Amino acid sequence: MTTSIDSYSREETVNDILLRLPVKSLLRFKCVCKSWHDLIKSSSFIKKHFDNESNRPRLWFCKFGVDYRPQPPLRAINFFLLPEKIIAGVVPARQRIYRCEGVSDFRGIYGPVDGLFLLEKGHFLLNVRFAWWNPATKECRIIPMVQFELQRFFDEHDRVVAIGLDSVNQDYKALTLRIYTNEEKNEVYPKVFAAIYSSNNDSWKYLDPNFPYDSITTFDFVTELFEEMEGPPISGEHWGALMLRGGSLAAMSCDEMAQPQTSCYDIWARIGENNWIKVYTVNPPITWHWPLGMWGYDKFIYEMTQTYNNVYYDHTAKKVTDFGFNFTDIGSGSIWPIRYKESLVPINRENPTEQDNLEYFFTKF
Repeated sequence: MTTSIDSYSREETVNDILLRLPVKSLLRFKCVCKSWHDLIKSSSFIKKHFDNESNRPRLWFCKFGVDYRPQPPLRAINFFLLPEKIIAGVVPARQRIYRCEGVSDFRGIYGPVDGLFLLEKGHFLLNVRFAWWNPATKECRIIPMVQFELQRFFDEHDRVVAIGLDSVNQDYKALTLRIYTNEEKNEVYPKVFAAIYSSNNDSWKYLDPNFPYDSITTFDFVTELFEEMEGPPISGEHWGALMLRGGSLAAMSCDEMAQPQTSCYDIWARIGENNWIKVYTVNPPITWHWPLGMWGYDKFIYEMTQTYNNVYYDHTAKKVTDFGFNFTDIGSGSIWPIRYKESLVPINRENPTEQDNLEYFFTKF
């Protein structure tokens, strides 16, 4: 005779096993039976799977580049996955998990948030396009274009893109800010243009921010409100950039960046609301370079500007490690190091179209 306790234990055992499996396996197992299908699609399971200790973050590289040897030049985007454990001083194995050729005008990748990315294309004022992408489920969702009312004398000066979760409404949102130059006056136009996209509504809403373009601001994806934030005490003459250090907000600054052997980078950590402390200074023993970001708490990723190799400097081990990429032939593009955890979070609309696929976005949209 089977008791309710026995049945409950079996269900819990199955649930525990499924939570430890990769997304690729779970997508197949949705077809086993209706109960598994419903379980794997449930929001509670999706969250537990993402937070499970077996779902460890991995380092990704997204490389967009142009190879000018063939005619016409070949524009391609590649995604590489690195092993879970990377040892300082040892070139890690690399796995190319996606490649697409004929990419028209790729501009950036943002995120991830809960395993979701926002992809951006477009090099013109009125031709910026976005799409959501979940690499684990292979879902892609093209979102409507957003248009601002621009003056004829505008030219692009800068832009900011961010994504986040409205946890109250379970709504993944995308924020875009645009700053323009007044070409007639040869100065930055004072107004910041902003819009927020809601996945639940599949539409954009225009915002009216009231802060200078050269300030640091936070944005609440629930209330959709901006708030200025005090940054670290960095000299205005120094280069500086915000980034994540072990999942927390940090900053990097330098007075003479990218110089061979001599550049020193100050690392700042944010403590509390408006307090910043300098954690340490990093002096990577490398030649001409460009800083790409941090990995973990003590590893710093750089692009070598003469060879287009990518390396990281382990500040604790005091070692430089080459990632082993050879991008000499396509060095004219951009590269993004990404800390990624796979996810089951769905992004498809109720009625997906034929255009909601990654290759279409990269090559035709």
